[in-house]
Amino acid sequence: MKYKSVKRYLDVICSTLGLIILLPLFILVAISIKLETKGPIIYKQLRLGLHGREFTIYKFRTMYLGAEKEGVYDLKGDKRVTKIGRILRSSSIDELPQLLNILKGEMSFIGPRPPLTYHPWTFSEYTIPQKKRFIVLPGITGLAQIHGRKDLDWNSRIEYDIEYVDKLSFLQDLKIMFFTVLKVFTIKNNINVNETVIKREDSTFLKLMYITNDKIIAKIAEDSGVDWIFIDLEVIGKQDRQGHLDTVISHHKIEDVKNIKETINKAKVIVRINPIYRGSEEEINEVIRGGADIIMLPFFKTKKEVEEFVHYTKGNVKTCLLIETPEAVKNIDKILSVPGIDYVYIGLNDLHIGYKKIFMFSLLADGTVEALCNKFRKKGIPYGFGGIARLGHGMLPAEYIIREFYRLGSSMVILSRSFCNASRVESYETIEKVFKEGVQEIRRFEEKISKKDYLYFLKSQRILRKKVSEIEKNMEKGREVI
Repeated sequence: MKYKSVKRYLDVICSTLGLIILLPLFILVAISIKLETKGPIIYKQLRLGLHGREFTIYKFRTMYLGAEKEGVYDLKGDKRVTKIGRILRSSSIDELPQLLNILKGEMSFIGPRPPLTYHPWTFSEYTIPQKKRFIVLPGITGLAQIHGRKDLDWNSRIEYDIEYVDKLSFLQDLKIMFFTVLKVFTIKNNINVNETVIKREDSTFLKLMYITNDKIIAKIAEDSGVDWIFIDLEVIGKQDRQGHLDTVISHHKIEDVKNIKETINKAKVIVRINPIYRGSEEEINEVIRGGADIIMLPFFKTKKEVEEFVHYTKGNVKTCLLIETPEAVKNIDKILSVPGIDYVYIGLNDLHIGYKKIFMFSLLADGTVEALCNKFRKKGIPYGFGGIARLGHGMLPAEYIIREFYRLGSSMVILSRSFCNASRVESYETIEKVFKEGVQEIRRFEEKISKKDYLYFLKSQRILRKKVSEIEKNMEKGREVI
């Protein structure tokens, strides 16, 4: 039997025993609250629970009647908290009525704390990765509570909540319960010291990138809603690595940076340079002089290469790391400790070759991409991976990949050659039609899935894994025929 099922039985047994054993304490607290101030003994409040559903949470009242009208925050020394309330809060006794919530199946002993229905955000305002915290029952205490409780900003709390869901186990719950009891008995002040809400970035559509050095196509892409125009200067070692694949080596030139920059108005210019070599500093300086907004470093393996790259940029341009070697993945924690990294992108073409995978999206199906995305997200660095064709097109249709972008919190993606293979299109009019229709399709699809809950994306993930497995088998058969 899975622990998740056992956990519910333990909750029912322990909450029942707790209510019986703690009944004298409940009576004592009730009398104390009534003697000090007017108002109900139990404070009821709407919270977000499992799958974002609303439920009423029970707590012993610790504030004067009507105090919640003055705001959410309860700062240290807040005069709205009663004398008895301070004792109840510092000892966490005010939370004990939630044993009833546990018995009703609305909560668990251990889990992410249930937030207010409107604070820090409404349920719809949580990002898809953040909604992962709602796929388990909320708890009286949790991983975030033993790592700082209310002194943590909300983004940090949610990261701990997601970590709890990812590592759900009996041993983890036991550890959390032990440290919770330890904190209660140390009587550390449990009233907020500071405001803990950091304004959440508004969720936006994916930043779309397209590789071209053609000024007309760049302008068409920008006018169609493409956010970044991609200049590709990388040639060193690329033929040896990808010469056997159906990929394109762009052979763009430094002067293309200036030409494209002068052509477009709103879109940013991102430039992929060569891997670190003797002439890297001068190449980077030329790219900066050309007007690049972002410079991408490809095919590196070590922290030292990243440090050298960031040093050469001198803070004059945004930086983006292209993770496409197994060595970079192995050293990722050290690499992400380097100051000055603005974006990270996972290059699945080279990376799947490095891992000897038959299909580039195998790394998305086997969890490699997800593990990296989790690290990027915790560092607060925007990230992306892979490339997409138009909806309904490609070996793995764009819909499957876009849903994974949203599940994993990715914020950018390259429109692949199969989205619009300009070299095979006869006229700019046709290219314009492809871009406008293709980008609009993507945006409509994003609008649709952005409203889905996390369970929708878990189901989509299972479908993607099955699809990737089928593609891998077909590719293996193709190899055998050859």
